[in-house]
Amino acid sequence: MFGISGAGYDMSTSIFSPDGRIFAAEYAKKAVEQGATSIGVLTDDGVVLLAEKRVMPLQEPDSVEKISKIDEHIGVATSGFMADARKLIYEARIKAQSYWLTYEEQVPAEAVAEHICDVKAQFTQGGGARPYGVAMIIGSIDADGAPRLFVTDPVGTYWGFLAAVIGRGTARAGEYLEKNYSKSGTLDQAIKVALGALRESSEKDLTEDSVEIARIPKKTRVFEKLTAKQVKGYLQPAQK
Repeated sequence: MFGISGAGYDMSTSIFSPDGRIFAAEYAKKAVEQGATSIGVLTDDGVVLLAEKRVMPLQEPDSVEKISKIDEHIGVATSGFMADARKLIYEARIKAQSYWLTYEEQVPAEAVAEHICDVKAQFTQGGGARPYGVAMIIGSIDADGAPRLFVTDPVGTYWGFLAAVIGRGTARAGEYLEKNYSKSGTLDQAIKVALGALRESSEKDLTEDSVEIARIPKKTRVFEKLTAKQVKGYLQPAQK
């Protein structure tokens, strides 16, 4: 039964293989790697979140949501199983509300990332459930006025980033960001860099129906999701 790699040991998240692997957790990571690409970029002027949407024929594009608002100052972009993402977004919103009720101030991005990772980690430490097959990029302007960007993985680990990519386009989009990212750039420049990275990893032409963009300016500290018309305006220069 255990002669084949993964066979038997992948039946529970509480079982380690002889070489110290948890196969169920690795399957969750694989689900993220095959998901649509999402990108986060942090600059001195704020935070940009960008996601590629997979829209099926005859599907209403607005019904596909890859970027979600958590609180007035914080948003997330996801990649992986959207059903799992919706559950974790709900958990993040509850955390934001409970933090306000407890401390009477807006929740920091790292507190949300830590809470989401605590929830994810619970599903790698016992039987009867599978890990969440979703990664999240969390962006915010915290109460101290500083932009923040964190990435959580399916097994419950988070890191801070200046620019990050999750999903199937990680390698090519990541290389593009390494070459073109500038922390001192404006939000408009950050959006253009993120779109450039997405073009590097995308197999299809980008349109206002297949791209979702949100920004959190440092001046206002308010999460803003761009309309289809605004997204088209950023795409047009590259289409000429």
